Amino acid sequence: MSTAVVQLAAADFQDAMDFLDLVFGAHRPHDFERLLPAVYKPTDEAMSCLHAIRENGRLRAVVGLHPRRWQVAGETLTVAGIGGVATHPKRRGAGHMRRLMDHCVAAMRAGGTQVSYLGGQRQRYRYFGYERCGRALQFSLSPANLRHCFGAGEPGIRLEPCPAEQPGWLAAARALHDAQPAHCVRPAELFCDYLRSWHSEPFAALDGDGRLVGYIAASQDGGRISELAADSDESCTRMLHAWVATRGRTSVELPPLPVSRARALGAWCESVTVQPTGNWQVFDWPGVVGALLRARGHAGPLPSGRVRIGIEGQGCLCLCVEGDRAECAWSNAAPEVRCDELTAMRLLFGPTRPSEVVPLPPAAGLLDL
Repeated sequence: MSTAVVQLAAADFQDAMDFLDLVFGAHRPHDFERLLPAVYKPTDEAMSCLHAIRENGRLRAVVGLHPRRWQVAGETLTVAGIGGVATHPKRRGAGHMRRLMDHCVAAMRAGGTQVSYLGGQRQRYRYFGYERCGRALQFSLSPANLRHCFGAGEPGIRLEPCPAEQPGWLAAARALHDAQPAHCVRPAELFCDYLRSWHSEPFAALDGDGRLVGYIAASQDGGRISELAADSDESCTRMLHAWVATRGRTSVELPPLPVSRARALGAWCESVTVQPTGNWQVFDWPGVVGALLRARGHAGPLPSGRVRIGIEGQGCLCLCVEGDRAECAWSNAAPEVRCDELTAMRLLFGPTRPSEVVPLPPAAGLLDL
């Protein structure tokens, strides 16, 4: 019986959607075509991202490998997302998932992918080199916060559904998205599909003159904002003021940059929690760490210094900050800190402080920013 790994094509679309809906629908119904409309489309380009194993012509396992470009403070990183990891219930234990995951990780290494991410149970994916890390801020907002902090003041913003047939609004929203310090590159024709991912609904935020100052993508019940972009910190605050005033209690997740947005929201929210962004695997340590270090420098001055981290199986990574210059490169010098790859990801990317991951000697104080 052949178990060759194959890439799917447009003709396999319905078969693949039925397969994913079956596997993930064991506990509750799924509709992947509607759940992730920007990812699953009946085209050769989209379906070639699905790597699969067939037995006697029937799908028995699938793993999606989706290439992306991530812009971080003006630098572009090549990223690949793993998703839709599925094995037919009757073929679990046959090793198909391991074979597909190993195949995809090898393909990313060979293809020059710099970093990869996925969702899912932490220990399950540690076997393939992934670790739960990253850092995002989740804010909880309630009508009581508005009453105490803004009184009877009006936000001066109205929120309207942002349908696909409003190309002017969508173009302005995409420009706001692309102006963020860190964002994934989205083709114009897929932008609205991304906003509708995970059953979210997009809303345009309009000021008193009808000018679009931001957008929100939120769950259908309004209790979770999955994406927000605004032209200023003030507009962000006013948008959330208007949202909570009309929809009630909600939560919103913001990336660490820009820092000023988190400061503004932290002043009046109910609470804020720090959490990881997913499971990550780094293939290009100097490129990824250097880009993120320089992005951190955009948020505020970094203290000058140098620290070397010995990463088991990789080498010694040297982080150097001198004035406005921040660099990361492999070094032949002795490291101040030693750890394995999984620990290094938590050490460098959070969500906890580096000193809460491993003991830091005084010479490695630069890490604990």
